[in-house]
Amino acid sequence: MGIYHQWLNIIPLNEQDRLRKLYKYDILNTPPEDAFDKIAKLAMELFEAAGAFISFVDKETVFLKSDTTGHFERFTDRADSLCSWAILQDSAMVINDIEKASEILEDPMGLKVLGVGFYAAAPLLTPDGYKIGALCVSHPEPKYPSDKQIEMLQSLASIVMDELKFRLATRNAVRVQTDLMNVAVHDLKNPLTSIKLYAQLIQREAKENKSTQAMTERIIKSSDFILSSLNDLLNLSQIEDGEMKLKIEPCTIDLLLKDLLSDFEIIANQKKQRVIFENTIHRPVAGDKVRLREIFENLLSNASKYAYADTTINLIAKEVDDRALIEIRDQGQGLSEQDMKKLFKKFARLSSVPTGKEGSNGLGLSIVKTLVELHSGKIWAESEGKEKGASFFIALPLAVL
Repeated sequence: MGIYHQWLNIIPLNEQDRLRKLYKYDILNTPPEDAFDKIAKLAMELFEAAGAFISFVDKETVFLKSDTTGHFERFTDRADSLCSWAILQDSAMVINDIEKASEILEDPMGLKVLGVGFYAAAPLLTPDGYKIGALCVSHPEPKYPSDKQIEMLQSLASIVMDELKFRLATRNAVRVQTDLMNVAVHDLKNPLTSIKLYAQLIQREAKENKSTQAMTERIIKSSDFILSSLNDLLNLSQIEDGEMKLKIEPCTIDLLLKDLLSDFEIIANQKKQRVIFENTIHRPVAGDKVRLREIFENLLSNASKYAYADTTINLIAKEVDDRALIEIRDQGQGLSEQDMKKLFKKFARLSSVPTGKEGSNGLGLSIVKTLVELHSGKIWAESEGKEKGASFFIALPLAVL
């Protein structure tokens, strides 16, 4: 169906070439970035509008790279987005009063009800003339911007393209270094795995020798920590290089979490921690099974790492506002106000310390946040303060069946 009249064609004549240019920038399904958010905010302030957006038009969907309102899904059907019409225009597109846009819209009042009374968009133009998206502003009431404002909107759109070109050039420049690092990481993982296996064999053979048992246990723990850090580095390099692609499919959250818990309970039992799992989600979530497991594995590991022995970890999954909400709650050291400000930042050091002398590289939560955002989800933490435990929440979209 869509928002346009059925007889209108919203597909450009150069669609195939346009899509090839779009894909060259590797911008689709990437997490929010500060540089783009700042440009969108400038556009919003310039028009004194309620919202501003940076969107990229793919084959069937429109990807929302930046959203100053934080209210919209990151993907919209192409037929339901005004951005699809914006990329057909030779210059900036302005709809002063959405109610008077009946020449292109099937139901202008439908958009008005959704809070779009005014809309303006400047196409994002590649150096060779292809329109891959738009910088847009909207407002609930009609607006009549000046020519100067429209000109500045187009200038901001060109700055978006400058940022895209800079981003692409930077990524190409570091790709060789990243490839070398990945090779080195893979080369290190193989001997580390062997070291761990040999330590486990020695441990089995020296059952009666307590000092040997203790030393091999330390070797195994150190190997696990280094392997975990190397995996985090690989994930980080993939994310920063834009190479991490998700395989989104319907995932049964109950099966995913139960499978994870069957492995995790071995770790929890070492500290005499209990894991209580409650699930009332019956619809599948839309996600990449491997990456979702990484997300929950990291958060559960943190809950165990920073909680005390003989405490309870609660894993609660439920549906809230048509989304899956998963909470990991511990009875650990809690989070201070300073901790809350540093959460999810790379190499952040928090006030809590592992209660079982486990290691931490400061990358886990930043990677988790990026993986959640790649799933069009949100993550946050809550704590009443130090020594009062903490809860981490993840909201994920449910699959459309």
